[in-house]
Amino acid sequence: MEHIEIVTTCPNESVAQRIGRTLVEAGLAACAQISAPITSVYRWKGAIETAQEYYLVLKAKQTDFQAIADVIQREHPYEVPEIIARPITHISDSYRSWLEE
Repeated sequence: MEHIEIVTTCPNESVAQRIGRTLVEAGLAACAQISAPITSVYRWKGAIETAQEYYLVLKAKQTDFQAIADVIQREHPYEVPEIIARPITHISDSYRSWLEE
């Protein structure tokens, strides 16, 4: 079974908690980790923007990516939320077992 780490940024901690909890409760993500605020600098509709955001990292099965992306898209306030998946290429046996439960 292949596992992935999905990342997205949220405008505040409550949005990150809501999305993370929704995905864990639905059994789509094994865990959700929310970082302290980060500063993002990006181009949006022709202007350079700066925003404080929270980083939400989800651990999940690769086969659940689309369902997770659909939930993020539906629950996220951004017009174009970041939804990026990275493969987990190395993982301890005990953590793998926990993810697969």
